[in-house]
Amino acid sequence: MQFRVSSAPDLTELDALIVPVDRDGEPPATLAAEARQLAAWVARESGPQKLLTATTHLQQSGEAATRLIIVAAGRREDYDMEHARQAVSSGIRALWRSTARRIGVVLDTESLDPQLATQAAVEGVLYALWRPTTHRTAEDELLPPPLDTVELIGPAGGEYEAAIELGTAVGEAVNWARRMANEPANLLTPTRLGEEAGAAAEAAGMTSEILDEETCRALGMNSFLSVARGSHEPARFIVLRYRGGTGDGHDLGLVGKGITFDSGGISIKPADDMHVMKYDMSGAAAVIAAGVAIARLRLPLNLIVAAPCTENLPGGQATKPGDVVTSLSGKTVEVINTDAEGRLVLIDGVTYVEREGARRVVDVATLTGAIRIALGLHFTGVFGRPASFVDELQAAGSAAGERLWPMPLTDEYRDEIQGEVADLRNSAGRLGSAIKGAAFIEAGVSAETPWAHLDIAGSSWLDDERPSSPKGPQGTPVRTLVALAAAIAGRQRADEP
Repeated sequence: MQFRVSSAPDLTELDALIVPVDRDGEPPATLAAEARQLAAWVARESGPQKLLTATTHLQQSGEAATRLIIVAAGRREDYDMEHARQAVSSGIRALWRSTARRIGVVLDTESLDPQLATQAAVEGVLYALWRPTTHRTAEDELLPPPLDTVELIGPAGGEYEAAIELGTAVGEAVNWARRMANEPANLLTPTRLGEEAGAAAEAAGMTSEILDEETCRALGMNSFLSVARGSHEPARFIVLRYRGGTGDGHDLGLVGKGITFDSGGISIKPADDMHVMKYDMSGAAAVIAAGVAIARLRLPLNLIVAAPCTENLPGGQATKPGDVVTSLSGKTVEVINTDAEGRLVLIDGVTYVEREGARRVVDVATLTGAIRIALGLHFTGVFGRPASFVDELQAAGSAAGERLWPMPLTDEYRDEIQGEVADLRNSAGRLGSAIKGAAFIEAGVSAETPWAHLDIAGSSWLDDERPSSPKGPQGTPVRTLVALAAAIAGRQRADEP
């Protein structure tokens, strides 16, 4: 599929034209006068529509016919990048079951900078085309259109190529993360995830290293390995590196929780909805996908990505509540609850990337049900220090259209995870458990290193469809991580002599 920009489309050459209109039925001024008048007339004739509703109308021109997709985009003052993505996705979804190959998308450059509008449109198209049909054998009637060309209609003379490249890299990365999180655990084992990550990294120009259990044991990653003891599937510690900057070390380290299936271990989960626990590697998928996008975009910074991957099962050799293990940092851990396993793998992950020279560390995990109770499904909880780094991460999320909500992390919570039998305990009761989970991971990072933890247990999986995705994995927070890397790279470039 090819994206290209045009200021004066020939409607007779398009199978469909997607036009966002405001609540008064007015299309963007970027559309040529005759086509704009037609879209406005169609929108008024259709009457007021619910936000992001797409209505299809057939426009005949001689023997040629073009579908006119009118999307109710709401108030222009509310229009941002995420709004634009959803509007374009809604228009694409209206073309499911169609045979459209050439479509046009009108950019609303009155409400958004042309480059931002372009990036949003590219992402919106890619998100709406993703479907979890890999393992279906029956013919699916509800299929996306087989698009060949997407014509982005905006003002003449604009610089759009970089925005198309950015939207494509980010959009494909989000869909890759979605695909991984949707894979069943019998197929996406830690070994297979390592292979998928290595292939994606190599294609993007990154280096990859897959550490096996023997190597991890020699390094001292006993907290991570304690989670793997109950499974016959060997654990894998995925490491990706990208060097786009100067100097030694890494400007950013990303660590993702890679539990390819979580039964809870000896502290076994209830049976209801346990099948969804295949998504417990969403953090690993997100940091791998973000790293690949950063490398594809050739951002000028050095990056290290780590994904400790294993299953958490109740086998005969499984770690038991009350066991004590020693983490990579040297701190000992009493395992109170084997279902609090994410922090056990992440504490070794954050220590590893810091030892490898990461000057900032962000970990991503479907860590706690508590964050779902606190924030629901529409915000990611962010913990960290110093406050300036948390603010920078939150700003990156806002710019990328992913909402992060800062959570407290104070010494009272740090004190609660201090152990009696060991230095730390991995569970300290239900009250404030999302905060105490973050405090446990923080113990693996030096106090001088900026660090943040993103709990995506709520935001990474939805039970209802949205225009930009079917229900299921959302690819959270790939966009935020790429935006953060771009902000760090941009600031460093500005500081260069």
